[in-house]
Amino acid sequence: MIKKPLEGVRIIDASSILMVPYCTRLLADMGAEVIKVETLDGDNTRYIGPSINNGMAAVFLNINRNKKSICVDLKTPEGRLIIYKLIKTSDVFVSNIRKVALEKIKLTHSDFEKLNPKIITANAVGFSSEGPYAGLPAFDDTIQAISGMAAYQGAYSDQPSYTSGATADKVTGIMLGMSIIGALFNREKNGKGIELEVPMMETMVDFTLVEHLYGFNFIPPKAPPIYPRQSSPNRRPYKTKDGYVAVLPYSDEQWLRFFKLVGKEEILKDSKFSSLKSRNENIDLLYHMLSEELTKQDTNYWLKSLKQSDIPAAKVNFPEEIFEDEHLEKTNFFKETHHPSEGKLLYPKFPVEFKNTNNSETLHAPNLGENTKEILLDLGYSDFEIESLASNNIIKI
Repeated sequence: MIKKPLEGVRIIDASSILMVPYCTRLLADMGAEVIKVETLDGDNTRYIGPSINNGMAAVFLNINRNKKSICVDLKTPEGRLIIYKLIKTSDVFVSNIRKVALEKIKLTHSDFEKLNPKIITANAVGFSSEGPYAGLPAFDDTIQAISGMAAYQGAYSDQPSYTSGATADKVTGIMLGMSIIGALFNREKNGKGIELEVPMMETMVDFTLVEHLYGFNFIPPKAPPIYPRQSSPNRRPYKTKDGYVAVLPYSDEQWLRFFKLVGKEEILKDSKFSSLKSRNENIDLLYHMLSEELTKQDTNYWLKSLKQSDIPAAKVNFPEEIFEDEHLEKTNFFKETHHPSEGKLLYPKFPVEFKNTNNSETLHAPNLGENTKEILLDLGYSDFEIESLASNNIIKI
């Protein structure tokens, strides 16, 4: 077995909630050593969702596997000294602490590069520091709103709406992780660290406009900034006689095979549906006809028939059904592990397979401050110094 791609990379993660912890979980799954720096109260996600023990709730357990936890009061000089010592032996410092607060407690790139010129500092922020929104608080819901995503979701209903998941947090977390890997690669070439700023708003505007920039790609615009096919209110999972199915004929051949299947191939002779361009312009009507046809048979009939016709289709997996999906079962996507304090747990595995590497999970999600003493001893602190720091509420062990 060869090493995981990020083995040997040490990341200090001074963040909380979802966005950055999701990013660092992905990096940890790829082999990075992630040291999660928590306040004396811990990350808020320790208390979100069901739990067996206080401070070890479901959301925290899922996004903080493969990490170590060190519990430090960063507002104290002694606490900052611990971070400075870690910086000397680390590759990346990542946080979602606002810039003003980082400057106040002297945890900025300019503070770090004096200690380690190769350090990469990655700051996840709500808005670019170059604009008038710089420094404003930001959460997933507010970013979905201001980035336009909520309004695009409104195409399916009478008003703007949020996605059912923390989409802005997770997408920005992936962008953050990709940027950190890019910075690490760049450092391999020039030997220098760098400061990154990854703003949620700009990331989500870019993400949302991948297809929806549409007519505004041209100057002057040739059409509204909305991709009709994906914004049709009739683009949705379709009701069958006994459930729901997702169906997406797209090419000329796929639409022809679908209408042959239902005995209505003459529909494609209509100029409104005879080409990809014309179908896109009349997609709402086309999807409405598709929807009406699918109500005439049950789900199994459609899945079998559409598969035989090589037309993209899938059943709608409701939440509990995802855990019974035959494909995920065959690929061993869900893994059972034993947590020393929380017992048997279920995790989705890292979805990317690096061939001939050991892709198994190596560390359980840590209890608050579980690794504080271990890390401080490694930094050269004595048992007496550690006990003194703990008794003065600078650390928790």
